[in-house]
Amino acid sequence: MARPRAFEEDEVLDRAADVFGRHGYDGSTMVELTAAMGLNAPSIYAAFGSKRGLFDAVLRRCGAREDEHWAWALAAPTAEGVVKRLLTTSPEQASSRVLGHAGLVMGTENADIPAALLHRRQSAELKLRDRFEEAKRGGDLPAKADASRLASYVTAVHDGLAMKAAGGALPGELREAAGQAVAAWRAISDVAVAASIAAKGSPPADERSRDPRRFSADAALDAAMKVFWTKGFAGASLNDLTEAMGITRPSLYAAFGNKEALFFRALDLYQSLRKDDMAEALQAPTARGVFETLLRGSLRYQLDEGQPRGCLMVLNAMQGGDEARVIRDEILRRQAIGRELLAARFEQAKREGDLLPTVNVPGLVRFIQSLMHGILMQGAAGASPSELEGLVESGLAMWTASADLPTGKD
Repeated sequence: MARPRAFEEDEVLDRAADVFGRHGYDGSTMVELTAAMGLNAPSIYAAFGSKRGLFDAVLRRCGAREDEHWAWALAAPTAEGVVKRLLTTSPEQASSRVLGHAGLVMGTENADIPAALLHRRQSAELKLRDRFEEAKRGGDLPAKADASRLASYVTAVHDGLAMKAAGGALPGELREAAGQAVAAWRAISDVAVAASIAAKGSPPADERSRDPRRFSADAALDAAMKVFWTKGFAGASLNDLTEAMGITRPSLYAAFGNKEALFFRALDLYQSLRKDDMAEALQAPTARGVFETLLRGSLRYQLDEGQPRGCLMVLNAMQGGDEARVIRDEILRRQAIGRELLAARFEQAKREGDLLPTVNVPGLVRFIQSLMHGILMQGAAGASPSELEGLVESGLAMWTASADLPTGKD
């Protein structure tokens, strides 16, 4: 008969979740885990079998909390109440961090985890679709509302808000983004028509795509960028980097300095490949055009077979611990610059009458970022091109339908 465990499992799993949430799976060492859990390595192996077994147990615990959150939200008496519960409240941050890391980055030996999380998300989305269908039958939603599109949209925004929470966004910032998303929901009676218009007005996917961007001629730096993109700063070991770059450690140090300096060079390269998208978005003639350009840019990169899915900046904004503090702070600084540029463009739209004077610009910007993060997260987890394209169309339909965003000019 197995001996009873000499520890409270829920408590030690919460401690392990904190470590995995700050460093990711690859970046968390058994030394850190044993110290946080207050157990020695033999006790952990006896209870969970391996580091992967421990991580699976943490994922199950985080997933159970997320399931409870969804069940509570789906039990709301109205469809709008469901949306409010999902978007304006969220599970605790540690769970968001663990699920965010697991959905965005896993080594080849753990490649099954993002796919499993995608399946969980799709199951939740189906339950949400069924809840909206029920609302249609009960007269709580108009009969013409597209329940599938609405469920896809709400799930993507929910995922994006969770990513922002995992990246350390403040509660007020999350409330602004969620409030804008719920405001769009209130235009629900026009969503089905708007979705049809958006679908008819959008060029085919192959016409929207561009020629793949050429990466830097420095193949070593390009390779390092992809390692940081898929493993994160904490999870990328020097062995991972030198092997991918095809150079020795002395050569790495001679050419780039230390690991941190190499990361910043890789980050500069990553942003240089995307700077034209932001410039194009800011130059769009309407606020809706800005929104559409950003969403289609996110989609295009998730469909590019020549590079990893997900987002290097979003992943590394979640990095925790003292080692990654400088990395995280610099990424958050750069993301703030992007928010300021978008906010200035939307304030211009308000002055020109392209957005209503009542629009909460900071909330609108954070809402757009949340939706983009949702697309990135689902792309990283393996969502199909049609699913990702549907997300973009749903987002555009929401904008078109919302009386609080565009004016007659758009």
